[in-house]
Amino acid sequence: MKSAIKNLIPASGRKDLSRQFHRLRNLGLDHNPGEDLAALQKKMNLYFKFFPAQRKRYEKELNFINTRSDPKHKFSFILPYEFIYRHDIMNVSVSVDEDAGLLYVDHKGNRLYYSWEHKIPGKVAYTYNNICIEQDELSPHRYLTERFDVREGDTVLDIGAAEGNFALDVVERAGRVIIFETDGKWIEALRHTFKPWKDKVEIINKFVGDKDSGDTVTLRSVLSGQKADFIKMDVEGAENSILSSSRELLESSKSLRLAVCTYHADGDAEETEKILKSCGYDCNFSDGYMLFLFSHLKPPYFRKVLMRAEKSV
Repeated sequence: MKSAIKNLIPASGRKDLSRQFHRLRNLGLDHNPGEDLAALQKKMNLYFKFFPAQRKRYEKELNFINTRSDPKHKFSFILPYEFIYRHDIMNVSVSVDEDAGLLYVDHKGNRLYYSWEHKIPGKVAYTYNNICIEQDELSPHRYLTERFDVREGDTVLDIGAAEGNFALDVVERAGRVIIFETDGKWIEALRHTFKPWKDKVEIINKFVGDKDSGDTVTLRSVLSGQKADFIKMDVEGAENSILSSSRELLESSKSLRLAVCTYHADGDAEETEKILKSCGYDCNFSDGYMLFLFSHLKPPYFRKVLMRAEKSV
C-alpha cells in the first residue's frame, strides 16, 4: 500500500505533504531567529496547554516568561530566571586603551579587552552585561561551581574563548592556559587581555579537529604529551564533533574535568552525555534551561545548557 501511494503522488507532492505533516505535528508552533518574542510566548502557552505534562516540567521557566519577561529584553526569554535582573548595563564602565586602540572593561580587577570591531562603548557594555548574566552564580550557563572548579596549577583549555572571560577568571590559579579562538578579530584583544600572563597563556587561532592542517589542530598535538586538567567548550554547536575527534584523549585522561555547552541545537545534550559516559565520565547537567533564540526552536523549546563531567577517582 505504501509503495502504491508513493507511485501515485509525484515527488514534489510528497515533499509538500511531508512539510504539511511536520506543521501539523508541531501545531505550526516552531520559532525562527528574529521572529517576534511576544508571538513566541503565545505559541509556547498554546503548546503547553495541549501538553500539560510537558508544562509541569518547565513550570518555573514558563511562569517567569508569562509574568516577568519583557520582549524588549531578550535575556528575559533566553534565561528566564529572576537573577537576570540583578545585572544592570548602567553599572558597566567601559574605558579606552589609547595605545592599543581598543575598548576594555574592568573584569574583577583585570582588563578584559574587546575586538577592534567593538567601537561603541554602549555595545561593549551590553555585551559584557550579557556575559555577567550568563555567568551569574544561579545561571545554568555558569561554567564553574564551588565544587566543580579549576584547581591550583591546572592545565586549562578554553575552547571557543571569544573575549576570554572564562580564561581570565582562572588564569591566576592555573599553571597553563591554552586558548582556542577561530575568529581572527578576537586575537589582538586576547593578546592584550593576557599580556600580564604571557609566559603561561598560549592563544591558538585555529579550529580543533581530528587532524592537524593549516587551520585545524588536534588537542593531542597541542598538549604534546602533557595532560589536560580542565576543558571548557563553547563552540556554537561543534562541541560533540570535537569530543568525538578527541576520544582517545578523553579515554586516557584520569582526572580531566569538562564544562561543555549543550544548547546550540536539539539533541546536543543527549549526544554530549552519550559520548562522555562512553569515555568513563560522570555527567551532570547544570540546573535550568535556555531558550536559545538564535536557532530554530520547536516544541518544547527549552534546552539543557551545560554538561559538567569528570572521572571518578
